[in-house]
Amino acid sequence: MKKANHQGRVLKDHKQVGRKLIPPMMQLPNMKETSFRDNTLPCLVWISAIFLRESDKKAVHYITEFLIKCKDIINDKKMPPLAFLNNFNKLSEENKRAIVNELNDDAMLQFLRDNLEHQHHLLEDYPLAFIFDGYPYGVDKDDALDMLKEDVDALLDRYTLHSTKVQTTAMVSMMATGKLCISSEIDLPDFNAIFTDPDSDESKRVASFTRCNINAGAGFGPVEGGENEWADSFWKQVFSISECE
Repeated sequence: MKKANHQGRVLKDHKQVGRKLIPPMMQLPNMKETSFRDNTLPCLVWISAIFLRESDKKAVHYITEFLIKCKDIINDKKMPPLAFLNNFNKLSEENKRAIVNELNDDAMLQFLRDNLEHQHHLLEDYPLAFIFDGYPYGVDKDDALDMLKEDVDALLDRYTLHSTKVQTTAMVSMMATGKLCISSEIDLPDFNAIFTDPDSDESKRVASFTRCNINAGAGFGPVEGGENEWADSFWKQVFSISECE
């Protein structure tokens, strides 16, 4: 019986340069590698919080639909990929008011507030602070700190199932909002596999494909605004909070 050649399937889109294999996403122009912990983790920590405390189905639905609605409300092709928290800081105050006004009676706004109020309570200049304007919320500081630690700890290893779900959701939302265009020549994996069959070979393809894309720096290039000031601020604040315990 002929063995299935999973390796051949996974690597067939790679480009060989000498002895090095270049993944498809790293072949795209203007891509650059970034440090996941230093730059990307602070920008995906909001998605991490939601996946820790909600079902996968609800998390994917509300996160993706929120980002799609933001795209529709702002209606600007230059809008950066909002899956990355830092990019909310690049929106105008008018854009932010429009998002809140449009979604004020929508269940997804309350869903976000319920899951992110601990981050807003602890972090100054929180990029999603605008969704809490005029909203009466209350959270114990010690409880908030414990939750933030969980949000961060769960993302420190980008190879875990939790981290992969977070990164996959970010990437799929970028595709859904037109912020990431994939060539039709690239054999896309079935992204649902990471949720429905996490131990499968297809799930491994999803994980590899997603990590490569995120590691390529999507959302952090010059077109999206250059420096990631939020990441620097986040780590300084987290260090300060931890030191004060």
